[in-house]
Amino acid sequence: MKIISLVLSFTMHANMSKEQQFWDWFIKNEGKYFFLGQVNDVNEKERLLDDFLEHLHSYCDKLFFEIGGHPDEKQDLIITAEGDVAFFDKVEALVNEAPQMEHWNVIAFKPVMTGFVTEYNGIKLNPEEMYFIPLSNKASTQLGVRIYAEGYDPNLKKDFLTAAYLALDCLLGEHSCALDIGYVEVESLPSIPERDELIAFTKLRRYVEWHKNKYGT
Repeated sequence: MKIISLVLSFTMHANMSKEQQFWDWFIKNEGKYFFLGQVNDVNEKERLLDDFLEHLHSYCDKLFFEIGGHPDEKQDLIITAEGDVAFFDKVEALVNEAPQMEHWNVIAFKPVMTGFVTEYNGIKLNPEEMYFIPLSNKASTQLGVRIYAEGYDPNLKKDFLTAAYLALDCLLGEHSCALDIGYVEVESLPSIPERDELIAFTKLRRYVEWHKNKYGT
């Protein structure tokens, strides 16, 4: 009977879609991840994260995840393609197949964040202290932006650009950042009298929506 049971179990698993196989594994292990933030053993936490990533990569090795939330509330499980548009369909397919779970919010793509400060390689970008101007491109409906940041160092151009993209990811969310922003450059914030033509960085999300409505994207 045991052999027959194992064969039936293997057959059922083989007939599942790859999305269903992932969620089947997750449902059996969700308790370990719900209390992940309370795991004090660093090695055990790393083992759990590695195990999760291994199963996620069995579905698609271009996807990643984030887990978080308050201990006494539903936890957020974010599935992300790290801005790689080529794998957005994989994110959506996996999240669409997620079962209803009492203790989890399954979210496609990194969501919009508020009250954040981006830090990268010693660079600190506070959205409340940043500005932008839109850059038009007749060859694309995507929006280009020039971001003005305090303390910009042209010798660290690549790092500042990476930090700027991370800030955009938080401000707009992964989906909008990847699909709506086509070009980014960073410059030093001018003196106060010269800022009249600049727009507060925190208003960029509203500007993106206006731009999309105007051009029907």
